[in-house]
Amino acid sequence: MEERDFFDERPEPRTHTLTCPHCSVAATYQLNWLVRRKKSQCPRNADERDRARFAKAQSYMVRRDDQVACTNVRCRKRFEVTGLQTVADLIDTSKLPADHREVPAPVQTNDREAALRARFARKTY
Repeated sequence: MEERDFFDERPEPRTHTLTCPHCSVAATYQLNWLVRRKKSQCPRNADERDRARFAKAQSYMVRRDDQVACTNVRCRKRFEVTGLQTVADLIDTSKLPADHREVPAPVQTNDREAALRARFARKTY
């Protein structure tokens, strides 16, 4: 059984801010990604080895665009996208604990050191 049988594939455009190495102008570019989301159930014709592979599989994205053209009218040169990963894992937020799903509230203190400790302290479980 192939890896494609475990995932639903869909192209998805996303915007990223990139800097042209020729003219040093930062602009937003629309990059195409292939999003592979894990199916909810294992395919019916899977054997024991395929079920084990399906249990380990995770949703991920693959970047399809390797080069983009500069948006600066005077430059217009093509450059390679190097600042972004070619493969990015997708995190299923429904499996995270409830305290990780929420965005933490900003710290309202005047003490800079205490604010930095609160922001970057590691949580123990």
